[in-house]
Amino acid sequence: MINSTKIKTTKQIEGNFRIIRTLFAVLIALVFAFFLIATVSDNVLKDFTTLLIGPLANSSRMITVISKMIPLLFTGVAVSLVYSAGQINIAAEGAFFAGAVAATSVALIEGIPAPIHIILTILAGSVVGAMVMGIPAIMHVKYDVVTIVSSLMMNYVALYGGLYLILNPFRDPLAGFEASFPFAKSAILPHLFGNQRLHIGLIIGFVVVFLISILLYNRPFGYSIRTVGQNKKFANYSGIPVNKTIVLTSLLAGAIAGIGGTVETLGNYSRFVYTGFTNHGWDGIMLAVLCRNNPRLIPFAAFFLAYLKTSADSLNLTSKIPPEIISVIQAIIIIFIAAERFLAKWEHRKIVANSQRALAIEKGE
Repeated sequence: MINSTKIKTTKQIEGNFRIIRTLFAVLIALVFAFFLIATVSDNVLKDFTTLLIGPLANSSRMITVISKMIPLLFTGVAVSLVYSAGQINIAAEGAFFAGAVAATSVALIEGIPAPIHIILTILAGSVVGAMVMGIPAIMHVKYDVVTIVSSLMMNYVALYGGLYLILNPFRDPLAGFEASFPFAKSAILPHLFGNQRLHIGLIIGFVVVFLISILLYNRPFGYSIRTVGQNKKFANYSGIPVNKTIVLTSLLAGAIAGIGGTVETLGNYSRFVYTGFTNHGWDGIMLAVLCRNNPRLIPFAAFFLAYLKTSADSLNLTSKIPPEIISVIQAIIIIFIAAERFLAKWEHRKIVANSQRALAIEKGE
């Protein structure tokens, strides 16, 4: 007699294999990393150990991990949201940068009370970020422009438009380097636990993750987003306004990325100092792939990526291992997780065996 409690649904098996696929991808990446380190290291075991547990060596490094994790919460959620709607919109990088520039324009104003000043900077960053990711979506639904192309171009519009403002009207000639005037103290984000690298952006990030998770999986608009992403024709047949859903989702995603740029800038710097892309938006794309567009998993993936980046910094300080090795690890992990056919035969056998057991139970065997 077969125990019916061991029968799993196909969805449960697929979920388990997503976890298994991720673990295998990480394991394979670490094996590659070990051999790469062995080719250039004088002490392979020591350097590989640093890669694995370097950030755990002291509390300062763990604080660095958490600090690096903060902007990834925003860009990861933003990309996951827009990808859930089936849009390959890669303008999160530009939205992050433009949001930081917009926040700077407000943060330079003196005489505004602290709480109101911070809120105004966040609003400015979110509005401009929404524009950067929203314009490609509008162009797509109005003129059938390929989103991936227009969003890529919007990144450069945001970059060079922002740099023009920073290096001209906002530039401080007395700074000694290319940077804006100092922010008003009332615009600087409060720090957590008295630590200069942790700020309330961490709390804001987790709130964003929580709210978008509820929106995507527990609200009608979230159902519309996921339906449009899975099957536009079915969504349209069901009465869902497809074009409106795409545009609103892109605007919301851009606003989130813009807030990320705002809190990262005002939480860590006293003036705008970026001279190019920060790569947080590109990291957000990687996080969305890792989490399969599920915002509830973004904090874990963001922590993992921040941990890897901190490991790279530790290796760079204690050995001659190039930090680019972390980029190799990231690339390998993404390749295997994105490969739909990776472990597919094993997964298929499990599903078939599970179906056979369920059929046997129905027949009373």
